[in-house]
Amino acid sequence: MAQGRIVRSLSGFYDVESEGNIYICKARGVFRKDGITPLCGDLVRFTPPAGADAEGTVDEILPRSSALRRPPLANLEQLFIIVSTCQPNPNMTVIDRLTALAVHKQIRPFIVVTKCDLGDAQPIADLYRRAGIGTFCAGTNDDDVLDAIRMQLRDHVSAFTGNTGVGKSTLLNRLDSSLRLDTAQISRKLGRGRHTTRHVQLYPICGGYTADTPGFSALDLEDGE
Repeated sequence: MAQGRIVRSLSGFYDVESEGNIYICKARGVFRKDGITPLCGDLVRFTPPAGADAEGTVDEILPRSSALRRPPLANLEQLFIIVSTCQPNPNMTVIDRLTALAVHKQIRPFIVVTKCDLGDAQPIADLYRRAGIGTFCAGTNDDDVLDAIRMQLRDHVSAFTGNTGVGKSTLLNRLDSSLRLDTAQISRKLGRGRHTTRHVQLYPICGGYTADTPGFSALDLEDGE
């Protein structure tokens, strides 16, 4: 068996990355029997496909350092919580719950305040910096801030998460222009964005792996295993 990392999970299929190659696999039936679901980010042992039109099999999930249900990720080391100054307005309760969940799971949290050209980011940044949480303020032309985030992403498995419309995908596109992730405009009527991320996927970026996770509500913040 070969060893790799699940970098994408969709409809029961798993993209496993190993030595620079991607293999499409399905999980062995024993996982379903044991009530185990492979997660994006899992380190696994797998059997590569036998041919071009065949599928491989995920045979074993190696021990996890962490696991979350939403976003469904394993072995996450850093959680970047994205919050906008406006459009949509920041939900401090959601930010605090995500921060607490990350700390509980021994995942290092960071706050990234976006749309700093549209509102005052300082009150939010000062609040979390006083709490000892790394905080970045990203406006339209803050290349030095983007460089600092890139350095933090290097050699780590990270995720970007936050309410729909805060600019997760936009920020990732700025960090690595080759990603070209879908983005959407904010609804003036609802004051929030449409979901543009439909699944969790790890992208190789800045020498590490980073996930752009679907938007969530406060009810989604249950922890996993």
